[in-house]
Amino acid sequence: MRYLLTKEEITVPEGVEVAAKARVVTVGGTRGKLQKSFKHVAVDIYVVTVKGVKKVVVEMWFGNYKIKPVVRSVASAIQNMIDGVTKGHRYKMRAAFAHFPINMTVLNKGKALEIRNFVGEKHIKKITMLPGCEVRETDNRHQIIIEGIDLDSVALTCATINQSLKMNRKDNRKFLDGIYVSEQGSIDT
Repeated sequence: MRYLLTKEEITVPEGVEVAAKARVVTVGGTRGKLQKSFKHVAVDIYVVTVKGVKKVVVEMWFGNYKIKPVVRSVASAIQNMIDGVTKGHRYKMRAAFAHFPINMTVLNKGKALEIRNFVGEKHIKKITMLPGCEVRETDNRHQIIIEGIDLDSVALTCATINQSLKMNRKDNRKFLDGIYVSEQGSIDT
């Protein structure tokens, strides 16, 4: 069955500029500017003003039940961009270990992270943050904070940190050493 029209609307808050041209969406706000391409998706994206309220409209004509959810995914991505340029995104990660304490050091003014003594290894792991992400230490030496305006970059950086500490040939139900995401939210709460 084909659906005639599938449509999602996102309200744009004041102080945020949104432009959409040829399925490339640009969002600017107090924290910075983000640009994302949705050329791989067959949807229409445009900005309208209704009764003084600016809205971004994402719509798909004649989509079937399999590709209909893409409209909501694109709308959520645009909403995450708006949240990023207004509030920012923050992930907190915590080190979990049984015996050998994991030492984390922030390098290059928050652009890189160095991990030492993972399961007693002498090898030093260095993880570079993606563009737009920044890492910093907290008062708790076993916790770090990753912040940025692009949710995809912040989440991908956290996943890179987590996956860099995987143990081979060990039962991951028993050996839980690593760095895991403990909290996620916005910078301005």
